[in-house]
Amino acid sequence: MASDPSGEKLAADVGVSSLNIIQRPADAPEQDAENLKGVSASDDVGREYYLLNKDEDISDEEKRHVRNRIDLFLLPLMMVTAFVQYLDKSTINYAANYGLREDLGMKGTQYSWASSIFYFGFLVWQYPSLLLLQRLPLGRYFASQVMGWGVFTFLMAAASNFGGFATLRFLLGAAESIQLAAFFIVTNMWYTREEQPIRLMAWYGMSPLAIIAGSLFAYGVGHIDSDIGLWRFPFIICGALSVVWAVVLWFALPSNPATAWFLSERQRVVALRRMQEVGTGVESKKFKKDQAIEAVLDPKVWLAAFGVGAGNILNGIGLFQSLVIRGFGFTALQTTLLQIPVGVIELFGLLIFCTLATIIPNSRLALSVLCNAFSIVGSSILYAFDLKERWALMIGFWVMLGFIPCGFLLGMGTISGNIAGHTKKVTAQGIMFVTYSVGCIVGPQLYTTPPYRQGLRANIVALVVALSCNLANLVYMVWENRKRKHFLETNRHLLNEGDYTFRDLTDKQNPFVLNVL
Repeated sequence: MASDPSGEKLAADVGVSSLNIIQRPADAPEQDAENLKGVSASDDVGREYYLLNKDEDISDEEKRHVRNRIDLFLLPLMMVTAFVQYLDKSTINYAANYGLREDLGMKGTQYSWASSIFYFGFLVWQYPSLLLLQRLPLGRYFASQVMGWGVFTFLMAAASNFGGFATLRFLLGAAESIQLAAFFIVTNMWYTREEQPIRLMAWYGMSPLAIIAGSLFAYGVGHIDSDIGLWRFPFIICGALSVVWAVVLWFALPSNPATAWFLSERQRVVALRRMQEVGTGVESKKFKKDQAIEAVLDPKVWLAAFGVGAGNILNGIGLFQSLVIRGFGFTALQTTLLQIPVGVIELFGLLIFCTLATIIPNSRLALSVLCNAFSIVGSSILYAFDLKERWALMIGFWVMLGFIPCGFLLGMGTISGNIAGHTKKVTAQGIMFVTYSVGCIVGPQLYTTPPYRQGLRANIVALVVALSCNLANLVYMVWENRKRKHFLETNRHLLNEGDYTFRDLTDKQNPFVLNVL
């Protein structure tokens, strides 16, 4: 396949590595010569299926049937996992309402550090865990991490001092660091980009459900008559639940569509054909240094990372919400119930905005910006009103926290879905979740003493930064799409799209991949 100098120059301008990037592997078996370029160890897991079945006639009805089957088996596994993960992470919030700080003798900023240290573990183990996720069977490795976070949560009930409790929080953060990044990767692996917003909402929407259920659960804990501290019960119950669920995941969570136990061989072919049309690939077990470097140099990855980091500074008030609401003058039991509306707003917000993102083409980042704007309004109300106006403060509190997940999910999901090449996906997720954890570390440190004015001011600034990063990414990806379309118009006659299919190429190496906005 020849190329001309002008085409090469335009390829460089657009970011496409080369018109000649696809070469037949030297060690490819001779019998593969008729099947485009053969299969190499560096290819996506879908490449062999593509070569063997590229001429198969697959109807839209068959694709819908397979998608529904994936929804039936895979999605519930992700949803339940997200539910128990959020409960485990939030147990410290419920425990704080029932004497955790007093029983463990926490003084000064120790509770803030007990909250923040979770994200130090998250930060340290995030990228190594993602690399292991790439190299090992995804389902088994992920289940082992769920087992870990269940055990660490359970053991927190036995803590007798700040040091022991903080150590377990660090280990819990390390184990849980894989969940969000892995689920973005899994969603990209199984669903087309048009299908992703609703599926992202399905599993991420378990967080607000967990807020609602957790608040009711904590309310019930408050009525337990026990000689041991009530704060221990959330850790015991939630930890045990996660351990049991980890065993289920070990046997039930598939690593990719090519090995899914709930799909027949024909259905696996159909599942991979669906992903062929996306162009961002499924999975490759080979680490590629050039893809990692490309992720580090990609502007959209860093814009997303800064936006995610800024937005998650608000996790500080999420972990402190029991204490913040108590500071408005409510009782302990009232405080547990007043956290329920946050979950309700989050749930309906996710449902509405993710549905709109599915119905309205290229609206995801714009809707993410709108969610950020709603949160800015809520945080401004929370900062502006006096403590005497406690119901106005509660409205601001509910609106601020209620719309943050919508903005995060649509922004993060859009960027994740636009990144191709498995090593690049893993590295990009690592970068974005490093800043995520930094934001979460900083957040609790801003809530030192009531009425937490410093933290409330920081919330407004952080949300403005998150909104600005989403806007900048929208502009950048529109520009990138225009350049790529021009490149394809000029050089389409030189390119064979089949040569780029399931080759584990990045979005910059594959000229047929355009950004979804």
